[in-house]
Amino acid sequence: MIKPVYVFSGFLDSGKTRAIKGTLYNPRFNEGEATLILCFEQGDEEYDEKFLKITNTQVLYLDSIKDLTIQKQKEIDKKYSFERIFIELNGMEDDNILYNTGFISNWELAQTLTTIDASKFQMYLTNMRQFLYNHVVNAEVVILNRSDDVDKRYLRNNLKSINQYIELIFEDKEGNVTNKIEDELFDVSKDLDISDIDYGLWFMDAIDNPQKYDKKKLTIKVKYAGKVEDTDNVLIMGRKALVCCAQDITDIAIPCIGLNENDIDKDKYYTLSGTSLCIQNDEGMEMCALKVDHFKEAETPKEELVTFN
Repeated sequence: MIKPVYVFSGFLDSGKTRAIKGTLYNPRFNEGEATLILCFEQGDEEYDEKFLKITNTQVLYLDSIKDLTIQKQKEIDKKYSFERIFIELNGMEDDNILYNTGFISNWELAQTLTTIDASKFQMYLTNMRQFLYNHVVNAEVVILNRSDDVDKRYLRNNLKSINQYIELIFEDKEGNVTNKIEDELFDVSKDLDISDIDYGLWFMDAIDNPQKYDKKKLTIKVKYAGKVEDTDNVLIMGRKALVCCAQDITDIAIPCIGLNENDIDKDKYYTLSGTSLCIQNDEGMEMCALKVDHFKEAETPKEELVTFN
């Protein structure tokens, strides 16, 4: 019998336990299946006996992610009776330890979620950058709670620069979902000439809303970031962004149709003009691309690393 594994990561008191309890209290998710919680951290909120009884759940506390070896998983699987596993990670350990270890054959990773106290996001960026990066880069869903008085666009842009495929869920202090982000930065009723300083904001908006830019005239300043294999006339062009730590500089770039490696110097910037297109990647996800009509060599931006303010 395959047992699905749901992994919750995030810093202490970021809402992991509350998210797990809310999920297991939800009758749409829980129809009485036996659940085992593997918990590597104890915060202010606990798994009380009433909750465990109502949700048919057991909880096992372990000291470190390093303890969850393959051998330990086999022991747990043999000793406890359960149909699915929830794992609550310690926010100050490296999530990659778990993923590098992997799971035994009948434990199958179903979903990875990260909880973030949005009111402390700037503090996390300043003091816990690498841990924040590890939580987000491995996540499929990020739940941003206490997001009432924060700039949601700023949060979205910084988090999607780490992992552009994550789903973001914004919650207020009462736990209500408040996902709407007002974003009128780019007027698609006219041709778009994206300035150097706005490239990061435009790129994140294009990730979220590729259809918004479909068949729009677009000009951007970018440099070589890679090529599409087995294709002669498509290059990946973009800018570099500091997504978390000094060692975590990454390309935020799009496919540019109509360019090949003989056209450009890989160390130089180019101004590309053409038509923006909404296309599907190999996984069937929509993304923004540029069909290049004109290109010319350009000056290096004053600030080469992209920001998301």
